[in-house]
Amino acid sequence: MSLFTRAQELRPQLVAWRRYLHQFPELSFREYETQRYLMQQLTAIGLAPYAVGDTGILVDIGDGPHSVAIRADIDALPLQEESDAPFRSQHPGVMHACGHDGHTAILLGVAQLLATHTPLPGRIRLLFQPAEEQLPGGAQKLIAEGALEGIERVVGLHLSSDLDTGLIGVTPGPVTASADAFTVILEGKGGHGSQPESAVDPVVAAADLVMSVQTIVSRNIRPNNAAVVTIGTIHGGSNFNIIAPRVELTGTVRTFHAQDRARIEARLKGLVDHIGQAYESNGTLHYQRGYPSVVNTLPEIEAVERIISRVWGASAMRHPAPLLAGEDFAYYLERIPGAFLMLGCRNPAVGAIYPHHHPRFTLDEDALPIGVALLAETALSFLTLEPASQEEACS
Repeated sequence: MSLFTRAQELRPQLVAWRRYLHQFPELSFREYETQRYLMQQLTAIGLAPYAVGDTGILVDIGDGPHSVAIRADIDALPLQEESDAPFRSQHPGVMHACGHDGHTAILLGVAQLLATHTPLPGRIRLLFQPAEEQLPGGAQKLIAEGALEGIERVVGLHLSSDLDTGLIGVTPGPVTASADAFTVILEGKGGHGSQPESAVDPVVAAADLVMSVQTIVSRNIRPNNAAVVTIGTIHGGSNFNIIAPRVELTGTVRTFHAQDRARIEARLKGLVDHIGQAYESNGTLHYQRGYPSVVNTLPEIEAVERIISRVWGASAMRHPAPLLAGEDFAYYLERIPGAFLMLGCRNPAVGAIYPHHHPRFTLDEDALPIGVALLAETALSFLTLEPASQEEACS
């Protein structure tokens, strides 16, 4: 019996896992009940999980000279769900709006599938990772605690509302962008709105900065390199007739290339300094580097393409353009080769039409068995690949 056929037989259990997790979402690094539930389920399967990264879980299946890790993220978002589904979130203001309930159910399914798949040609490590949604993320914490020790390759996936159920996205090279955050403080001198000559108005400086920031990408980044600089919030002032003493702006920077990332950070600092001086205000930039770009390695992607063609046919394969979203799976791929895949979950017939991070986001549960088979097949395939070269391992 094929792994996909066995995964399809698990569908009722996958749906039950996913719906339980959906009802009880927890925010980053607060996934205590999620961790407890997963420990119970993994133990019932016959495995020996243990806690890692505070609220994460690590569990090994099999043994042998080669080893592969499979990762799923388990945290939810601070969002109020707008749904009348019987399994809607029971936690006000918290929702699985990015599909992590599905990712977690899929990895439980992989555990169920591989625990009875003998003999395994090596060791497969399952990583239930906390805190993908919140910087600095949970991946680095797991890595620091040894989650990748002895592991040669890694695979993960993300449910995609851009792809119909049954389609699998495979992207060689960059998959997601680096995701940085910044805060700008412009300090002036408050005063009466009728006496601007006696004040230093940081609102005017902020207006200039917002417009000038939009030239960073267009004037400094190669036109064929995608990059985004967005100002997301502006806060300042207390009343219509008072010149504010201080304005705060926050934003994000997304790039695929390290040199573009460095260039944008430098140009942003230059603009803050010079615009502050030009308006006789004091400008300060606080720049926080977030997740780096997820970059798939070619031998592993080629192996996945062979699996998709064999199990589902080449017509199920898509090659999506890289996304400017951030994803801390990048930290695993900075250390070892592997693949990060997109699993279609869009289906208007079940209301799965909303984008990720939307209060009405949902997923087509028919995607869950596909995800189980995809990750299990990929892990088994990776165990048979030639050891990665030093160049590939460090790429």
